[in-house]
Amino acid sequence: MEVEVYEPSCLLILIITGKIIMNIFIFGARRRKVHTSFLGCFCVSLGVLDFALLVTTSVIHYFQDFAICGMRFTNYHICLFTQIISHAYGILHYPALLTAGLDYYISVVKSVNLHRFSLGFLHVLLTLLLWMAALSFALYSSVPPPASGPGLSSYQCTFYVSSQTYYLSAAVVCTIVLILGICCFEVVAFIKSMKLISFTNKTVLLFSCGDKWPIQGTRRLFTALVFSFLGTWAPYVLLQIILLILCAPIPGYMDMNVAWLYFMNSFLVGMAYGLAYPRIDLTRETFSIDPFISWKYCILPFIDMDYKVEDYLKEQLHPFMIV
Repeated sequence: MEVEVYEPSCLLILIITGKIIMNIFIFGARRRKVHTSFLGCFCVSLGVLDFALLVTTSVIHYFQDFAICGMRFTNYHICLFTQIISHAYGILHYPALLTAGLDYYISVVKSVNLHRFSLGFLHVLLTLLLWMAALSFALYSSVPPPASGPGLSSYQCTFYVSSQTYYLSAAVVCTIVLILGICCFEVVAFIKSMKLISFTNKTVLLFSCGDKWPIQGTRRLFTALVFSFLGTWAPYVLLQIILLILCAPIPGYMDMNVAWLYFMNSFLVGMAYGLAYPRIDLTRETFSIDPFISWKYCILPFIDMDYKVEDYLKEQLHPFMIV
């Protein structure tokens, strides 16, 4: 599927600038002290590529027609470079999120601990390999020429529109709805126990989960996970529902963005906790892999404290959950 944009130079630069500003806001809003993860590394690389695309298109647009080392650049290359990036971005959703899912499955579900340097090197290597493969595929794949006809401009710039985000968004929304439907009684109980309190100088929601420690029940855990996820990402979930209903075609250079990746990161982390229950290996890195959601207060009420837990985690002694 393709979307057409006429005379795109100024419009592209404005859109990409807006995306850069959003990236800066997201990076600024995240927590600083987080454990290294593949998706965190991939988000940084995406931000770098977005900035490189902005600089390249701005320079070409400013000078219009110039040559570097015998290679001539014109406004045509603004369209060409953005097309290549759009195609590469559009095909990377599945590979990047599958790699991130395997990363969390190994680190959270299977509790395989690697040295921090080795883990960081592996994440950087995988990120580079994915980008190289995607850019190579985008450069060598065949793309049909834009349609032409009466009334159409002779200069058209068509961008790749991926269906991957549509299906991923549908999967996330359906999973949330399915969990809320299956755990409807637990959802009602959680809502009835909801209280608004002040905790560490922040306004938070407190849900009483019972009088016994630890809290038992997989349904209660998944309900707590969904509530914690929606506590941070509810507006973004609503946005995904609107986009699904409208079937809005979004060009690849906008479709892949830092906010979307961190949204999927939180979803994957929550699913990893659910799969690892009840034998979640609690270490200092267990709750520091998500820069936006503090899963600690969601998970601890469901963990048996007789199981191996580090001392710093024993500070919570009451069965409640905070979002």
